[in-house]
Amino acid sequence: MSDGVSVARDALDAVAAPAARPSLLDRLLLRASSQQVIAVRETPLRVLLRSVTFVVLYWWLATGAIFALERSAATRGAGLVLAIALGAVGVLLMVRARDDASPLGARRSFLGGAFVWSLVQVSFYGGWLVGPQGLAVHVPVQPPSLPFATQAVISMLWYQLAMLFALWLAFSITWDRVNRTGWWALAVFYTTHQLACISIFLGVENPGRGFFPTDLVFLESYFGPARNSLFLIFSIAALLLLTLTLTIKALRATMPMRRQALTLLTVLGTLGVLELLVLGLAVQLNLWDTFLEFRGY
Repeated sequence: MSDGVSVARDALDAVAAPAARPSLLDRLLLRASSQQVIAVRETPLRVLLRSVTFVVLYWWLATGAIFALERSAATRGAGLVLAIALGAVGVLLMVRARDDASPLGARRSFLGGAFVWSLVQVSFYGGWLVGPQGLAVHVPVQPPSLPFATQAVISMLWYQLAMLFALWLAFSITWDRVNRTGWWALAVFYTTHQLACISIFLGVENPGRGFFPTDLVFLESYFGPARNSLFLIFSIAALLLLTLTLTIKALRATMPMRRQALTLLTVLGTLGVLELLVLGLAVQLNLWDTFLEFRGY
């Protein structure tokens, strides 16, 4: 009898015991869903190969298209119209995928976030959304300082606010939903971008002079000395740590949508790390030569 009572008490204790608290990353990234099933058919390698193809192809095409669209006023206008349409599609994708607990839903949400990000970038590089016109001038070169950094930020104020608005929009759409991949994609895009901008301001060996269209060349006034600062090393380490965390969680994930989402973010984070590494190396990448030739660069 006592054994039966002990077993019953243990069962009640197990039910009453609080579940392990999920990490902050888990709470922000993706909620668990009763509709999800264990991933038994998709191996991590297959998900990785699909994710690499999906993310790298989009990254290459989107970056090249932004370069090519600077060819003339007509192409910039056409690019803005196309980017606005894609941005609207991106919002729709995130809305429709936010409760989709499937790998396809993760890819759709990711693509939605990428479309919104592309809209902001096209608006900036096309000269449509930069900052106060009075600050769009060359300034004397000077050592990095807080007042100089503030001036640099204000010179791109509308662009900075647009990026924050895109983050807020994706956050609002996906908050407390099953699928938050689009918001996390935007967060990784934004984090990489800001780390790169601060690194260039403080100084990197390869800032990429000459890639700005004519209307944005004044921003090269805010490029730091042509030597790598300690902040670049910190940036690479921080983004690498985030990417490794996402990688580990992707390998441990048992839910198909979660595994797909985390793998997509892992690939995006890896591209961000490579982007920061290129800033610190005196190398020239010829990945977008065709697009640059079309632009007349």
